[in-house]
Amino acid sequence: MIEAEHSRIGGAMTSRTLTSKRLVFPALLLVVGGCWQIATGVAAVARGGYFTAPPGYAFAFSIAAWGWVHLVVGVFAAAVGIGLFSGRPLARLLGVVVVSASLIANFLWLPIEPAWSAAVVGLDVLALWALATAAGRVPPARAGTADGGASRA
Repeated sequence: MIEAEHSRIGGAMTSRTLTSKRLVFPALLLVVGGCWQIATGVAAVARGGYFTAPPGYAFAFSIAAWGWVHLVVGVFAAAVGIGLFSGRPLARLLGVVVVSASLIANFLWLPIEPAWSAAVVGLDVLALWALATAAGRVPPARAGTADGGASRA
């Protein structure tokens, strides 16, 4: 799929190609994290008795409401993760927004399901780091050659 996006100029890879390759890891993290969120959301909506909020919890919505939050965030995370395989800058920006929302939702879910939330928070932090550093630096082309100095006469 990514091979179709590769464009070459005289044998040198363009910055879009390099960025697309660097977005595979955060895309996979978003898809996996989104699927975990969907599973959490479905479990909370279907079987609300499985999850219980501790007494006096400040953000104590109903468990079904938390389930819908996780379900919506999970669907968006998985969709943006799939969209990241295109390497488009808008998908990367949406990825940062969705991962941030997932990070906040799972941080607030920590008292209800600590182990699961900690795992998703870890994935979110890793995905946010990968999205923030995905652009990287592309070496500048040498002046005077169309192929960036790749061919020598």
